[in-house]
Amino acid sequence: TEGINRISRFKQRTDKTGYIALIPDVQWLYDNHIAVPSALHPVLNQYWPGNLTVVFRVKDDRFDDISVNGKVAFRVPADNMLRHIIDFIDEPLISTSINISGVPPADNLQDIQKRYESWFDIGFIPQQTNNIEPSTIVEYIDTDENDKPVLPFLKCLRESLIPFYEVKQSFTKPTILFVCMGNICRSPIAEYLFNHYSKERNLPYKAKSAGLMETGAEISPNSMRLLAEKGIDSQEHYSRKINPEILNDSWLVLTMEEGQRDFIKRNFPEFEHKIYALKEYVGEDGDIADPIGTDIDYYTDIYHQIDAALQKLFLLLENKS
Repeated sequence: TEGINRISRFKQRTDKTGYIALIPDVQWLYDNHIAVPSALHPVLNQYWPGNLTVVFRVKDDRFDDISVNGKVAFRVPADNMLRHIIDFIDEPLISTSINISGVPPADNLQDIQKRYESWFDIGFIPQQTNNIEPSTIVEYIDTDENDKPVLPFLKCLRESLIPFYEVKQSFTKPTILFVCMGNICRSPIAEYLFNHYSKERNLPYKAKSAGLMETGAEISPNSMRLLAEKGIDSQEHYSRKINPEILNDSWLVLTMEEGQRDFIKRNFPEFEHKIYALKEYVGEDGDIADPIGTDIDYYTDIYHQIDAALQKLFLLLENKS
């Protein structure tokens, strides 16, 4: 309370708007028994750490000093050092713009030192970054002005580097990314089968796929044949290599092998919280082997392994929904 009151005096602010609770990771919310709406889980997993602030209702008196109409703004910052500091002190940091209310915020160290140095007791200078834009802010709404339940939706409070339409799309239809080595055998089977079943079950999820190699090749003939026997047309599939944009657009990444999972985590550590092997995620051990170069019987066995894992995945997703 004392710290918030001090900041409000400096900023000459009379209300509690504009304060954001910075936390070290998504897990912090669950560990501290913060009830996160289930519909928000894919958005938080997809965009955190990152430049997205999410506002939702929190019934916890620890946040009374920064809550507005019972809602609190949270973000997991992209800066690795800042997350370590928050984790070390074991308390959220409260973030706000550096300015007097009504005055444009200071956005560089020189202005901060010149105009607002007396506001601070200590300062940490982060690594240089080209990203000095404020976060996109969205509010989760599930009641009307009379506090009656409505179908949940997101409202854009501020749009910045992350376009609101992308966040909204992730909220309404989260993307699951399946990954194998070449994106021509196993992951296309998983992608097309998943989308087929998801449509049948009327679930709000979609699948895409990618590989670890640069090939640009068509789906393998045996994979295409097995999908066709299910009534699924995969002729338009062309392989693509995984990259940060593809990972960022996905809320869950499922690999065919544990080694592929580990490779992606090593090379893209900022996304490690949402990367699993497919069998691992559904509670099984082992890999789904690469069938490339084998006969149709071996492909059929791999197809059935993927199908069985997807059935377990859908049970998990239906429970989340």
